[in-house]
Amino acid sequence: MRRANQLRTVSFSSDDQPLAGRFVEGHVVAVAPGGKATFRDDAGTATEVRVPRHVDKRWLAAAVGLAPVPAIALHPDDILSPVLWCVFSAPEHEPLDERFQVHAKTVELSASESIRISTGKSVITVTAKGEVSVRGKNITSRASNLNRIRGGAVKIN
Repeated sequence: MRRANQLRTVSFSSDDQPLAGRFVEGHVVAVAPGGKATFRDDAGTATEVRVPRHVDKRWLAAAVGLAPVPAIALHPDDILSPVLWCVFSAPEHEPLDERFQVHAKTVELSASESIRISTGKSVITVTAKGEVSVRGKNITSRASNLNRIRGGAVKIN
């Protein structure tokens, strides 16, 4: 990668005070527990940069563990500290794309008509009409206490 020249002014506020800065190409080489990252430009200069919310810090930390992550940082001319502008996945980071994990207290999916989860020949479908369909070669239901099946009518086979 090469070092970018001053490309343009960027404005982050509504008072039309432009923020002058330059975009620099390089690599993220480390992620600190506090959420900041170490960015090394092509000249070898290391800088601590802030990591914005749109960059997944867990993915970035895992990716840096495999190889440096190509990235672009914005270096403002005045008061603000540098910020990681964007990151790019390299071929070395491909193993991270094979698995997707969500860690949260609540995960909410919504759709106006239906949600379908499928893998191979197994399918779970939930519709807006209130229908839930579970299909698979073998379906197991387990409970540590009572396992109840309730419905207006229950048909087995």
